[in-house]
Amino acid sequence: MSMNHQSERLETMIADGSGPILVTFHNGKCEDGICGIQNDYFDRTASDLRESSARFEHIDLDVSPELTAKYRIDTLPTAILFVDGKVETRLSGLTDPGVLACTVLAHVKEGAELMARSGNICPLPQVAA
Repeated sequence: MSMNHQSERLETMIADGSGPILVTFHNGKCEDGICGIQNDYFDRTASDLRESSARFEHIDLDVSPELTAKYRIDTLPTAILFVDGKVETRLSGLTDPGVLACTVLAHVKEGAELMARSGNICPLPQVAA
């Protein structure tokens, strides 16, 4: 199956290695339910972390069904954090915005500073400068 623009964009983002990418995978069948809620959480997290080096991407599996097998998506919604071109963390099902934020902040240099300003508390490992 050939890649479409959405798939190509994602693969380019993953390959370029310029900061972590949190990707949410969903489809039209669950948009009015749990995927819609997750997309709201995801968008809120992306907005809260807009000052970070992280990037955020929505993927509609109706548009890019080949990514279902490639990234072993068996539950919707699923969020995957890519770091340095590799899958770092996989979150399946409805995931709280705080968990999404903590997952991303653990992989950005400015994570501790952003948490302190927002009042968000996450158990963060040390991130190398």
